[in-house]
Amino acid sequence: MQKGSAADDRLYGPLRQLLEKQTLPSLAFGMKSCSIKWKQVPQDQYLKGVRSGKNRSAPHPIWTEYQRTGKRVTKLIGYDCGKADLRRSKDLPTGDADFDYVYPLQIIGWTRGDCVSAIAQVLGADLVPIKSACFFCPASKQWELYWLAAHHPELMEAALQLERRALTGKHSRFDEVEFGATWDELVNNADRFPSTTTTVGLGRSFAWNQWARVNNAVDADFRVLRSPSDRQRFVDMADALRSDDNALDQRTKRAVISLALAA
Repeated sequence: MQKGSAADDRLYGPLRQLLEKQTLPSLAFGMKSCSIKWKQVPQDQYLKGVRSGKNRSAPHPIWTEYQRTGKRVTKLIGYDCGKADLRRSKDLPTGDADFDYVYPLQIIGWTRGDCVSAIAQVLGADLVPIKSACFFCPASKQWELYWLAAHHPELMEAALQLERRALTGKHSRFDEVEFGATWDELVNNADRFPSTTTTVGLGRSFAWNQWARVNNAVDADFRVLRSPSDRQRFVDMADALRSDDNALDQRTKRAVISLALAA
């Protein structure tokens, strides 16, 4: 996808909506509504139904029956016992007006590695999924950007277009006076953005477009390099930068999954 080209109509809802609105995911601005909007709400609507609008639907029979009998639906939440999830899940609620919440992985004491091992042993290493996140998630680590460029260059290009449109479009928060140059000029000519509290890209403090240029991941038109040697370089950098903190999934080195199987 070339710089400034139109978005592919086949791209899925969250990306298409952001491109139309010329903005970035809420997480890029320090908010955390993405999972609620695109994960939690659709699940709740599937169960409880929707009274009006394009998603109008009847309640699921389970919800109807539970409402009639006074039973409560229990949601199983997948926080594990790794450091990151323990930090994120501190003081979590046990329920709300509609649901009870249970955290089974924390009850049995499993970490992400335990989950990878169990899936690999029962279903095979090829069926260990990658994490549930948008490919343009602002929480992505740099090793994930290399992985995306290596395995899905077309998605990396879509993310770069999303960022460019948001930072140069009608809703851009970028202040030319503060930085002394336009966003495009800094992306194309500087190694980094000046220190600021203003969001400058999908990485909040850094722009994916600038990262891609500085790390020689794209050509002059910001198309991801696709030669076998470039792809191997991206794979090697992803492996070198990846840590085992909370990133154990199908993108992990085979050796790591093999160790999990042997444990």
